[in-house]
Amino acid sequence: MVNAEMRSPMHAILRRSLVFICLAIAIAAAGAASASAATLLHVSANRIAFYYDRFQVEGDGHVRVTTSDGFSVTGDAFSMDLKLNRFLVAGHVTLTAPNGTSVHGAAISDFLDFKRIYFVPITSEPDRWTFLNGDLAHPVKGRIMPGDVFDFPQGLGKPSLTAHGAVIQARSYVRFADCETYLAGIPFPLKSFYVNFGSDTVSRYLAQNSLTGANADATWNFAGNANSVSALHLRYDPTNHLFAAFEQHVAGAHEYAVFSVNPMTKIDKFYNLQLYDQIGSRFQIQTFTQMYAVQHLFEEPLAATQTTYVNATQAFWHSFLFASGAFTDYNLLGPKRNTLVPQGGYNHPTQLQLTYQSFPDRIGKSPFYFKYRFGWGFNHDSVGQPATPGAPSGLQNFGGVNYTTIYNNVYGLTLYTSQIKLGNQYNPYKTYYINGYFDKQSQHNSLPHHIESTTTLLSLSRQFSRSLNAYLTYGITNTGDYYKVGGYPAYTPIINGVPVTSFRSFRGVATQRTLTLGGSWNPSPEFQFNVIARKHDDFPIPYPGLFPLPQTNVLGQYLYANFLGQPPYDITGEVRAQLFPHAVLDVQRTYYFNFGTLRWSPSFIVQVLSQ
Repeated sequence: MVNAEMRSPMHAILRRSLVFICLAIAIAAAGAASASAATLLHVSANRIAFYYDRFQVEGDGHVRVTTSDGFSVTGDAFSMDLKLNRFLVAGHVTLTAPNGTSVHGAAISDFLDFKRIYFVPITSEPDRWTFLNGDLAHPVKGRIMPGDVFDFPQGLGKPSLTAHGAVIQARSYVRFADCETYLAGIPFPLKSFYVNFGSDTVSRYLAQNSLTGANADATWNFAGNANSVSALHLRYDPTNHLFAAFEQHVAGAHEYAVFSVNPMTKIDKFYNLQLYDQIGSRFQIQTFTQMYAVQHLFEEPLAATQTTYVNATQAFWHSFLFASGAFTDYNLLGPKRNTLVPQGGYNHPTQLQLTYQSFPDRIGKSPFYFKYRFGWGFNHDSVGQPATPGAPSGLQNFGGVNYTTIYNNVYGLTLYTSQIKLGNQYNPYKTYYINGYFDKQSQHNSLPHHIESTTTLLSLSRQFSRSLNAYLTYGITNTGDYYKVGGYPAYTPIINGVPVTSFRSFRGVATQRTLTLGGSWNPSPEFQFNVIARKHDDFPIPYPGLFPLPQTNVLGQYLYANFLGQPPYDITGEVRAQLFPHAVLDVQRTYYFNFGTLRWSPSFIVQVLSQ
């Protein structure tokens, strides 16, 4: 018998993974069951070309089309507009019904949505036949057809990829086999490639993603159908440099699951899983689970942590109830196995919050609206063993008491205006728009401590022309962190030998005042320039080195926009230009006006975005 203490801690990880996989399979099964039946086409030809910007599929030479309802067509040329959901076959056409009935002709055009086939037969006298509902035995002869029913598209340019076979599901997806795709004119052979072009709920759910940001991403959808997509990504960011990632999508009419490993080829790996389900018309639940592992390839990790976020919403008449939770395990391997965490240093904090919020109500006939909210929650640490022996355990030590559970009550009110128009209201380029926003929230905790926050925002905007617009905003955020006893004593920090005397008056109440001027110039759909200039007048007064800068993500962007100690002035420029029909280059940079050692943002933010 194996001693329980000797079992690999990976068993716990595998058990969690098994639960996630079972949930994903259940969602996929539910999605497949709820997906409506759609026509499936199997197409083969000497050469099949796909034009991504037109969603057009063209085939030449020994064309054969077989449909899921039993029809088959052979000919010399094939064309299908995926958005119009119709296909054409021309040249030496033979159309065969499921019962074996065959007709020969010069061309057919099949409108799948209407179950109508237009046909040019080979007869002694010119004629046109129409087959209704797939009945080849009883053609409707001589009926007038649409003028463009047999038009093949012209001027398509260079294809996005070429292949020898394709599977097409109407209004949903196309999967190519034995294909070549092109990057900067260089062909890359691929066994398969999947493209989803649907506009229904399932297709939108399949577009969800669980990957972190990257400067560039080349995606290979190597497998997929109406309810799933499997993709490999080749990505680049300044932190991880060049790496590979994997992502699996499954979706149904009311649910989806997205699993990813990113980066997959580095020692620091993030396993992400998103789950979503809409149950009925009034309830939905969504989860996000992330496991971080320090791991060579897919061997047993040297360290592993896991966090799960759960959000559930129940709608009522003119209001809704929102529940959120967060569950974290900082050491999945246990204190004796994790070589990167000091012995004894691990905990499992839990956070739950239940909030009731109203929908907006108008105040009489004025332009003002309001909504309110209130909630209850708690934070709890089930283990709370500190990394340093003898240090306080639990969530917080206050007044000599270790608090392992902290409850809270929250009350909030939001007041805002609809757009108030000034100027020439009949000319949109000479109209000014005023918007106002006010929010007040109070949170009282079970220990002698409460937090008050107030946000006020006023904005003025104008569209000067079709391509040029600008706005001016002024916002004030007050945050008060109050303790009935103790809290924030007087303190004078010393930075590089210089005392910062302005900080002595700080007692936990901070004020952030921000004046923002922004503008956007968009002369064409292929180019956009944005600029934002901000002036900060905050308390505590910012001083270089007094407050640490927030962490940055893998792209070099700060994880949150507003923070104590912001430089008094900053300006950010962004240029976005279209490189290819479905790729956009985005470049950003921020300048901080020589605030201490901070002059520029950590780096240029350069991204290649897909559309």
